[in-house]
Amino acid sequence: MLTTAPSTRLRNWAVSLAATAVSTYALDACATATGVALVGSGLLGGLGHEVVLACLVASYLVWGLGLRANLRANWTLLAATGTSTNVLSKAAYELARRATPSPRAARLAAAAGYTGTEIAKEVPYYAGAFGAAVLTDSVTANEALIFLAGANLGAALYEYGLARLTTALLGRRRRAVPGPRRRPGLRSMRPGPAPGRCGSPGSGDRWVL
Repeated sequence: MLTTAPSTRLRNWAVSLAATAVSTYALDACATATGVALVGSGLLGGLGHEVVLACLVASYLVWGLGLRANLRANWTLLAATGTSTNVLSKAAYELARRATPSPRAARLAAAAGYTGTEIAKEVPYYAGAFGAAVLTDSVTANEALIFLAGANLGAALYEYGLARLTTALLGRRRRAVPGPRRRPGLRSMRPGPAPGRCGSPGSGDRWVL
């Protein structure tokens, strides 16, 4: 098993913690803004309760597609750099690596940690939406569901965008890694002079600088 220097491990954890904080804030802002915008637009305001519920279910399918793309990008990021945009995903990944040498187990653990965190983030949205519907007369049950559907769409866009950004950064990182270099002044190989009849030195090939 490959070992990592303590300073590198500490840096990877610090980067993952910072990325998690930024990602959580950005996801919340994007999802909330999209949910509020969808309610305010009135596009789904005239629909019946059953249709709004169907829209909510469809929004979860779209969210799942965005999450799937980000899970792939997160695994690639972990395997390449040891960092993640979700610190719980990294923790699960590191625990799995120590428990078993199986890359599949590490990948499943990382995906479970990431998905579990994203599902847990749904709780405040439900509490806020239905809390507002219960405590005030200005927000209806349908509007709460529409807000949740919009939040899911915003989260899907964010997950897909983060996946694309992660993939692009990893691509730039790979291209930035220098390849093998030729020695300066090294032009070609050519045969040296053949040995003379009187035993003059020089035989075989030699480098010409």
